[in-house]
Amino acid sequence: MSIEAHSIVTPEAVAVRVDIAELGSRVGAAVIDALIIGAVLLAIQIRVGVAGLAGLLSLAGGLPAALYVAFILLLIFGYHPFFEEIWNGRTPGKRSFGLRVIQTDGQPVGLGPVLLRNLFRPLDIAVVAIGLFLILLTRRRQRLGDLVAGTIVVRQPKMAQPSPVATGIRPDADLPPLDTTLLTEEEYELMRSFLERRWQLAPAARMALGNELGNLAWSKVPGAQAYPWGPEVLLEAVLVTVRRQSLGLRGTVGG
Repeated sequence: MSIEAHSIVTPEAVAVRVDIAELGSRVGAAVIDALIIGAVLLAIQIRVGVAGLAGLLSLAGGLPAALYVAFILLLIFGYHPFFEEIWNGRTPGKRSFGLRVIQTDGQPVGLGPVLLRNLFRPLDIAVVAIGLFLILLTRRRQRLGDLVAGTIVVRQPKMAQPSPVATGIRPDADLPPLDTTLLTEEEYELMRSFLERRWQLAPAARMALGNELGNLAWSKVPGAQAYPWGPEVLLEAVLVTVRRQSLGLRGTVGG
């Protein structure tokens, strides 16, 4: 999978590195999504055909035919925006390649940009595959829909979770959502290592290092403002969020 490092500036005026997804990984993700859509369409067509042969359904014309066509169009054109909205910028294809759509300032993609970038998807595909050329030629590997919506596709680092770290947050706690996309593996490991060894540190060293890592999380993790209870609580919430993501659990941004 081809990946290119690139720097973006967050709304907090912090420059962070993101890994921009190149053409190969995006095409691979698109192929998986297309296969899923095709499989669903085939299953629907088989069911409709069987129902027609049994005399249970007729699509010869009128309202049933119009509703059927509308449903098929909704499935085809609604697949990407649906998943990118509920899975925070990921479709099943993107998820399998570790890719995600975010805004160009590093913030999570919202419903508006999701709808806008997918509104231009047919044009990206239909006009001599203009999207492929734009991905190859633009600095941030953006297709037309990305350029219009102000989005980019990035690789989300896989955070290792070798062993649980004791935290004051219950594993099933209902937390304000955090988006850990912009954290690198090294930054996450620093936070995890601090929380694992904080009890062994002198109070002054623990406070200084906790504040430093808390400020890092504050600048790079959207949603951190919802944790006013001190840096260690925020760092614990980051770990719990990543742990839930690694287990495929719902209820956190990016999960």
